[in-house]
Amino acid sequence: MGAFEPGRRLRVVPTDPDELRAFVEAAGSRPVPPNGGAVAYRLRISLDGVTPEVWRSLTVRSTSRLDELHPVLQTVMGWTDSHLHQWRRPDPNDPGRVERFATRSCIEEGFANGSRCEDMVRLDDVLTAPGDALVYEYDFGDGWEHTVVLDGIDHDQSPEGAHCIAGERACPPEDCGGVSGYARLTDALADPERPAHAPLVGWAGAFEPESFSAADVNMMLAARDAMRLFPPVIGSQVEPLLTRIAYQAAPHVHALMARAHLQVRSDVRTVDMQDGALTHLRWLLRRIGDDGITLTASGYVPPAHVEAARSELDWGDRCLPDSTREVDNSYIQRFRDSAQTLGLIRKHKGKLVLSKRGAELLDRDDDLWEHVLATLPLGSEPIEREAGLLLLLTVAAGASADERRVAMSEGLAALGWWNEDGSALTQFDVSWVAAPTQDFLSTIGALGPIGGVPPDWARGFARMALSM
Repeated sequence: MGAFEPGRRLRVVPTDPDELRAFVEAAGSRPVPPNGGAVAYRLRISLDGVTPEVWRSLTVRSTSRLDELHPVLQTVMGWTDSHLHQWRRPDPNDPGRVERFATRSCIEEGFANGSRCEDMVRLDDVLTAPGDALVYEYDFGDGWEHTVVLDGIDHDQSPEGAHCIAGERACPPEDCGGVSGYARLTDALADPERPAHAPLVGWAGAFEPESFSAADVNMMLAARDAMRLFPPVIGSQVEPLLTRIAYQAAPHVHALMARAHLQVRSDVRTVDMQDGALTHLRWLLRRIGDDGITLTASGYVPPAHVEAARSELDWGDRCLPDSTREVDNSYIQRFRDSAQTLGLIRKHKGKLVLSKRGAELLDRDDDLWEHVLATLPLGSEPIEREAGLLLLLTVAAGASADERRVAMSEGLAALGWWNEDGSALTQFDVSWVAAPTQDFLSTIGALGPIGGVPPDWARGFARMALSM
């Protein structure tokens, strides 16, 4: 908003819809239909001067402002919004004059004199009939220009967000030198005999000129909107983590937010949720009891207790058949490690005993529940806790095992966690760094069957932990 001008007359804007329409029409703007006038615009965007053509087709709301359309075009095309942009079209009232629309910052800093501010212009202000066109300029150094054409109007639809329909070829890499630089780049990449081939392959990385996926673009669009439409609870432990993860770097993480339902603090605890989270802990704490469990000379739980765990809990089918050695029953060993990390049990003089906190919570389910929620995610190192938060996010969203691995790999890379040699964390690495939280969740059944999705109670449990 501009500075207040002395002597300027102010009017109270009505809130009643009918009064608001009359107010806007009296001010000289377009008539406002009862539904706000939003319909589906089908746009075709082509990158000028590039052969073969790089283009996209998408639907957007006709009432989108140009400043709202800008990040959509960036995402649909594949740019990273690292440079300035503006719009232009022939002035309909003066064909010899070009009308320009610039960012508010450029106008306020004096770099776009004579331009209208893009946040004051709706798409249906400048594109009114099929065939109407608008030029979108990006990166004034490389000079990329896009022709945006209104391909069609669907008056029966009013989309909530942008949706990519089709397209061809990848967006050029940022800072490749514009149309001429891009042509030199693609020629060199296609010819291994060229002297520039090897250095440009190193510079361009995994760039594939013919690569395009509408599904991937739509995931990026959903990821772009996730923090706006499905923001986590302010002050929750997951909020600062997610605000550090750019949607371009981890679209799978942001895409999960619509399914995780983190917008409000969750405090609804069901019987299934409490039993699922606490059954195994209650069993272990009571099994240890006041007397403790004397460990073997090698430091393992004796076979009698292993056999009891196999028969009384749900771990039998996940361990080696017919073995009552703890070393062959990894779920039992990992679970007691988790209980120790939770601060509920400890080793003392060759015995497994309750900690002071564990003894206090032995028969107090409500307090045990609160203790577990407040302690998650588990781990002493920052990377372990951040991996644990990402894991809890995948559980809250009901992600499959494959979705979980992809999202966690993306998320940790976006947070700056890499191997010492500069390579990205593999799926094995991700499981290893998330092990403190993952071991606990898997042993209580919160990750679901192998390769499957988490049960409903686990989703609610994870949601509550994330909203703490």
